[in-house]
Amino acid sequence: MLEGLTHLLFPAVCTLCQKPLDKGEEPICAGCFDEFNPFPGALAGSAALKSTVRAHFGERAVPPAACSLYPYQSSGKLHEAMHSMKYGGLFPLGELFGRRLGELLRQGGDPAPFDAIVPVPLHSLKRIERTYNQAEVIARGMAEVLGLPVATKCIERCLYTGSQTGLGMEARRDNMAGAFRPGRERCPARVLLVDDVLTTGATMVAAAEALKTAGAAEVAFATVALTEKE
Repeated sequence: MLEGLTHLLFPAVCTLCQKPLDKGEEPICAGCFDEFNPFPGALAGSAALKSTVRAHFGERAVPPAACSLYPYQSSGKLHEAMHSMKYGGLFPLGELFGRRLGELLRQGGDPAPFDAIVPVPLHSLKRIERTYNQAEVIARGMAEVLGLPVATKCIERCLYTGSQTGLGMEARRDNMAGAFRPGRERCPARVLLVDDVLTTGATMVAAAEALKTAGAAEVAFATVALTEKE
């Protein structure tokens, strides 16, 4: 009764369209989720992500496995959702994206080849600015589905870099040069590197190199979204 009264007085609404949420819809309604237009399947998202990395960094940088949920553009409902998650502190949305990404990975194959999930780390100063690392929240959501540990101390971000938004490929690569280094703990052999959005792959390629220095033999990539040409 108390729960029903609370909902009546303070109804839960969709973060994006402000319509009341139905049971099980949190924090985004099903209608807005439908507008995100996911890749048609695990193989399509994997192929698109690998193709993007290959185009910018060559075959050697392509991960052995990859997964992405949505094509991404800098406008529309998905952009609003990603912005709210990254800068608005919308933790439940990050966890929800992580669970959906974990489910997609599970549909595409056995998650057993991975020993741990590693979120792309933030520099300590940037973490203070944002109050949390959205990649860690996504990783926790994935861990719920895949039953894998989340390793946050394998690598660390040692350079404070500006936003990658609006930068070209060369500038992104220069921005990430030397940005990561091995952390306090040795890295497991087979890891799944996780971030929110991949544009050219500069951040994840640099992080993967640091993970291999830290002991990883294989580094797969997983992102919620993959920027497409507009």
